[in-house]
Amino acid sequence: MPPATRWISAVSLLIALGAPAKGEPLKSLLGFPDWIDFDLQFTSEPMGGLQGGLNPSASSWFQTTVMGLSMSTGLTKPDKNWEELDHWQVNLELTNQAGNPNLNTELGSEFTLQTLVNPVGTWITAANVERNRGDSWWSASAGLLSLDPEFLVTPATNSYINSTLNNTLNLLVVGLPINPFVTPGIRVEAHSDTMGSLAYGYFLLDPETSIASSLGVNPEQPQVRGGVQTVQWSTNPLRSRKDLLEPMPLGNSRITVERTLPAPEAQLGCYVASTQLLRTETEGVGEGLNRGVYGSLTWPVGLPIGMDNRLWVAGRISLDPANNPYPTYLGAGWLSQGPLNNRPRDVLALGLSRTSFSPNLSPGATYEGVVELNYSIYLSDAVQIQPVLQWIINPEGKGKIQDILAGGIQLNLSL
Repeated sequence: MPPATRWISAVSLLIALGAPAKGEPLKSLLGFPDWIDFDLQFTSEPMGGLQGGLNPSASSWFQTTVMGLSMSTGLTKPDKNWEELDHWQVNLELTNQAGNPNLNTELGSEFTLQTLVNPVGTWITAANVERNRGDSWWSASAGLLSLDPEFLVTPATNSYINSTLNNTLNLLVVGLPINPFVTPGIRVEAHSDTMGSLAYGYFLLDPETSIASSLGVNPEQPQVRGGVQTVQWSTNPLRSRKDLLEPMPLGNSRITVERTLPAPEAQLGCYVASTQLLRTETEGVGEGLNRGVYGSLTWPVGLPIGMDNRLWVAGRISLDPANNPYPTYLGAGWLSQGPLNNRPRDVLALGLSRTSFSPNLSPGATYEGVVELNYSIYLSDAVQIQPVLQWIINPEGKGKIQDILAGGIQLNLSL
């Protein structure tokens, strides 16, 4: 089936599925007991060039299907009624990725325009035991884990599609376990109502490549030895503003609308990675000691457009730029919920990013920038459609490729 036909068919299917206000949960349809939660998520990102780049007519279709299974006695109980056993949860997750992952190469961009793009195939993306915090002061997890979404992730960036915006601050040191890569790890977090949350994570990198290839995926990275540790503090600086967590009134009526934008957040963290590549023929990827600090701030603002608005800014800097292929990163953006009066759940998003290149690993390259504008159309709890435009500035960082204008759409289906 031609890509255009698949695109039209998928959109039609999603619109049809999205017609009900809220679908029956998949776990109920399958007859699972209350202590089992099963979900299925399908995301597709057809995208293509519009102007500039090496091949303006290049296009691709990439999609991801995620199947998750969680088991816990506390799944359907209110947090305040939990006993200790109810805090604990077992998580299993498989991810299948399919499509053409080479759009950025064909256009001439260093970074992928689609969040989803990774080596095709089926991945183990979670197999762990987790203690949910509930009303207590601590949480933890252990097993096969990724750095994200617990570390190096600003919740506001989940509204974007370009990989430099919807990512772990574009930290791309080979061997770091960023989804869909997982590796044995632990995470512990302590929470204070007045001081926020402090989290620590450790990840052993040695088995990462073998885990990624266990179901047949070619991970397209060398085997790595070493480990990575990270410490992260986060807090809501406006925790007294309870109204920012409550539903919003719809006009002058008594009807309320759920807030979909993230709560205010300040985040500060650091990481230390020590990696050794076991294939010496790999060039230009960086190994050895990689240290860095990062931070972000998400803040509510009152604007004449939309029902709710957020501004966010995030940054990362490497303390070992000779070993880090992309030593600095800066991102910022604006989110607006309900920009149209009759579309209270839609979200308009504008984002910008700038990633620098290591002078040691990429001689002559300076930076690559991205500007993204997208609009998330809420059809139901199960279905969203998100048209997007992206402007890639200084592709590959050397000033030799014309800026790229690209467009596409993200399709989300959750069951």
